[in-house]
Amino acid sequence: MTDNLPDYSAIEPPADADPEEYSTHERRAALLRRIRDAGSPFVITQSHEADRFGVHESTISRDMDRLRESVGEHLGDDAKLTTRVLFESITEELLDADDWKAKKAAWDMVIDWNEWLAEIGEQHREPDRVEADVRARNSEVQYRVVRDGSDADLPTDDSGTPDFEALGFAEGPTGIDVETVDDAGGDQ
Repeated sequence: MTDNLPDYSAIEPPADADPEEYSTHERRAALLRRIRDAGSPFVITQSHEADRFGVHESTISRDMDRLRESVGEHLGDDAKLTTRVLFESITEELLDADDWKAKKAAWDMVIDWNEWLAEIGEQHREPDRVEADVRARNSEVQYRVVRDGSDADLPTDDSGTPDFEALGFAEGPTGIDVETVDDAGGDQ
């Protein structure tokens, strides 16, 4: 992207000059006005504009690229403010209407607004769907019971498994084999 492109909306192409004599900036300003008048950049054709200005179609293509960059560069806070004010006032009018279709239109507009904000990076986009893998994974877990100053054996139940409740746990691991070792390793 080229830095510091002119604001082509502020440039007035000469009314009395032949379009083939326009400077690059005047040609781009005239192209921008035609886009505004047509209501969309897709309505004008590069071949027609190339003939009108007496340039190659690739020049018009580059002009269109620079216009996109310039509009994006000069969009700025004023355009954001204008867009927000229009969004809020139209949404409010639709919500005040006593018509379910108007309320639906307000909902659709809010969805579109949020999508636009996400596209321009002004708002975080939530995923459409969140999936979690909750299948059990086999993993080896090692519990170390540290008892302060006691050399006594760990209390066990009838099967020889440590009695976790007697050790102060609300409950012990279930569905897994528990192995008792004298030294789990590491520093105490």
